[in-house]
Amino acid sequence: MTPARNLRKARKPARWLLGALTGAVVLACNTKERQPLTSEAGLEPSPNASILPAPLASGTEPRPRPEEGIVGIPADSAGRLILPEAGTPPPRALREDEELPRDTLTSKDSTGVTMDARFKWYDTPGAPQGAPVVTEALKKAREKADFRLSVDLAASGRMRVVLSSPAFPLPAMSELRARLDRYGHVLVWPNANAYRVLIPGALRAMFAERRADVAALVQPKIRRLGPGQLLGFSTTRHELSTETGQLMLEQASVPSVGGSGELLCRLLVELIAAEPASRPCDAASTPLKAEYRWAGSGRLGFEVSTITRRQDLPIGHVFVPPAGALMKPGELPPQTAGVMHTREELAELRSRPVARIEPPPEGAPGEGLTATNRTDLLVYVLLDGVPIAWVRPRSEQYVIGPKAGRYSIALRDFFGAEVAPTKAYDVPTQIVIGAEPEGGAGKH
Repeated sequence: MTPARNLRKARKPARWLLGALTGAVVLACNTKERQPLTSEAGLEPSPNASILPAPLASGTEPRPRPEEGIVGIPADSAGRLILPEAGTPPPRALREDEELPRDTLTSKDSTGVTMDARFKWYDTPGAPQGAPVVTEALKKAREKADFRLSVDLAASGRMRVVLSSPAFPLPAMSELRARLDRYGHVLVWPNANAYRVLIPGALRAMFAERRADVAALVQPKIRRLGPGQLLGFSTTRHELSTETGQLMLEQASVPSVGGSGELLCRLLVELIAAEPASRPCDAASTPLKAEYRWAGSGRLGFEVSTITRRQDLPIGHVFVPPAGALMKPGELPPQTAGVMHTREELAELRSRPVARIEPPPEGAPGEGLTATNRTDLLVYVLLDGVPIAWVRPRSEQYVIGPKAGRYSIALRDFFGAEVAPTKAYDVPTQIVIGAEPEGGAGKH
C-alpha cells in the first residue's frame, strides 16, 4: 500500500485506508522515533503541489466587427441619450494578498435568520459486545464531538458560519464568513481579532488536511429531482456531480434570508469542487439538507435542524471582514490539540477496567493509546463510534483516559470518503495509520 496522495485537480479522495482491509491499520511491533506536533505545521506547503486557480478574466469587451458598423449610445426623439440602468456587478473572487475594505453594513441591515446545523457521518460503529459500557457517558461524548454549526444569514447579503464543535480541524468557535458580492470565504479566528482569506477552491483542503491548498473548481452536471418537504417548507432537490463526488442538495425559499441562502449553497457545492456560480445556487433558495457521495465510496451528510427568524442579528457579527480584525495572510488560527475529550470524560465510557485478551504491542503507552498517521490526510480516531481525536498528516497523537479494556476502534477522514474497517483492540495500544517505512517491522 502506498501513502496517501493529496487531493488533485478535482480533489479526489486518497485511497489511504483501503489497505486497512488487509491490515494497513496495524499494531506497531517496535519502538520508533515519534514526530512531534508543531503549531506551524499548517503553514508548510502540501506534500503535493497546490493547484492554482484560473486567472480572473480581464473584463475586456470584444471590438465590433467592421460589418457591424459603429456602435453608439441610443437617443430618444428629442435627441436625449438613453443610458441603460446600471445592474448589479457580478461577484468577483477574493484574493489572498488583498486586504478587504471595511464593511459598510448598518443597524438597518440586522434582519435575517439563525440556523442550527451539523455535518454528520453515517454507519459509525458501536462498542464490542459484552463491554461494560456506560450508556449515558457514551451519549454525552458523542454529542460533544458532533460537527455542530451555527449559521447566520443576513438579508443584506452576508453569512457567518460558527464551527461550534471541538471536532473540526480548527479551534472551536472559529468562523467562516462570506458576502454575496465576493466568491470565497474569510476564515475568522475564534476571538474575531484576526482573519485570512480562503479563495475559491480552498475549503475542501481546509477540512481534509487543515491546509488552504486550492483545488480547481468545475461546472457540475446537474439533475433535477422530485420535490420534497423539510421543516415545514416545500423544497426543491437537485443532484450535482463532479469527478470528486455527488451532492444531493435540498433547498427551500426561507423568509427573511434575502439572497443570502446562496452563500450557504456556495459553501456546500465547493466541497465537491464545483464552481460557486453553479446552478442551483441562487438568491431564491436556502439549503436545508445535503448528502455527499464520494467517488469510490463513502458519504457525508449536512442538515439544518432549526431556523429562527431574526430582526436583531448583531450586525458586527456578519461584517466581512470583522471590524478591527488584523489580516494574517497564509496563517491559520492557533493549533488545537486535536483531542476532543478530557481524561475524565474518556474514563467514564467504561464502568470498570477489563484485563486485556492479547499482550500489548511493543511501543504501546502505559495508558490510553497513540495513533501515528503516515498519510497526507487528517485522520479521525473513533472509540466505540465516538470521535475522540484527530491526527494531522504525518504526525502522532496521544490520547489518555480510556480505562483498560477492549474497544471498537475506527478511522476515517472528515468527509467520510476514506473509512477503515472497525476492529477491536485491547487498550492500552498503539495504532499505525498508513504504510510502514520500507523494511520496517510490525507490518501484518
